[in-house]
Amino acid sequence: MPILYRLLVKFYREFLELKWWLLCLAAIAFFAVSWLLFHFAGEEELTSNFSVYIYFAATTASTVGYGDYSPQTEAGRLVAALWFFPGSLLIFSAALGWLAGSMVERIRRMAEGYGNYESMKGATVIVGYNRDHTQVMIENLIAGQDGDDKIVLLTKRSDAELPEEVYLVRAERLDALASLKRAAIPQANKVLVYAGSDAETFNTCLAIRELNESLHIAAFFDDRDTARRAARIAGLEAIVSNASEALVRAAQDPGAGQVLMALSAANVGATIYSATVDGGVSTPVLTAALADNDASLIALSEPGSSDFRFLPFPEQLQAGGSFYYLCSTRLTASQISKGLGDVSVTV
Repeated sequence: MPILYRLLVKFYREFLELKWWLLCLAAIAFFAVSWLLFHFAGEEELTSNFSVYIYFAATTASTVGYGDYSPQTEAGRLVAALWFFPGSLLIFSAALGWLAGSMVERIRRMAEGYGNYESMKGATVIVGYNRDHTQVMIENLIAGQDGDDKIVLLTKRSDAELPEEVYLVRAERLDALASLKRAAIPQANKVLVYAGSDAETFNTCLAIRELNESLHIAAFFDDRDTARRAARIAGLEAIVSNASEALVRAAQDPGAGQVLMALSAANVGATIYSATVDGGVSTPVLTAALADNDASLIALSEPGSSDFRFLPFPEQLQAGGSFYYLCSTRLTASQISKGLGDVSVTV
């Protein structure tokens, strides 16, 4: 008896919550009983062909009612009027309400930051939120023209103010693997980490690397030693504030600080962009190819090296080496390769 009571209580709760499995079971049972009633009422046209019965049931339940199929016998009309019409409308309304409720709940959860974007590919993920900097970061990502059309923000804060095109993910911890998965890290294209502290940033970067070994990570640190250590262990590009150096440059050379800020912003004048050559190329040839596109070569880095070469440049840039240039917009690979002969470029 207790087992039967528990089953009845569970069934009652599921019924009140309008669970999908209960709705499907009710629909199957109703239409099966209806078929039997129509069959015993002599409605051969409706019951002899399964597709005809499904078509009749669907048009009746949805209130479309084309009228090409309808009960022909007195008994069949009574079954339709007293049983099938009200029952099918109830089933249809319940299914429509469940579907609408599920969609509204899913949209609400996504808007509040509880969606799951693990299957999203090629996203740009920002981990951490700063009221003064995150909005600027998003604006520069979009202006940088590097395919950042899917931007996901992972944050612990509930007061994040974001553009409508940014996907929001809220979590208790930034370095939790489950949260990072929801934020599309496993198949992301790039990630920017700006957490509340260097320790949190370091742990988050290690967790990100655990989920995606090839992902390019750019992370901000306050401490230079922590930044250097994180770059070596987690294989990331560590950024440390250069406010002190910029302040000195602004004091010694008026306007230099503003120039440095402008060069870092993709939405203000010329900006620094980078690309990689897939084969060895002469530096003068590369300089001329960039000049043809109103761009200026400013630095080179050889493959596997963290050092940068400025003027005077070496005569040759090896295959796999990167070059950095100033331009008002990001150049495409075809624009640059046009002046490099057989050497291809990856941007």
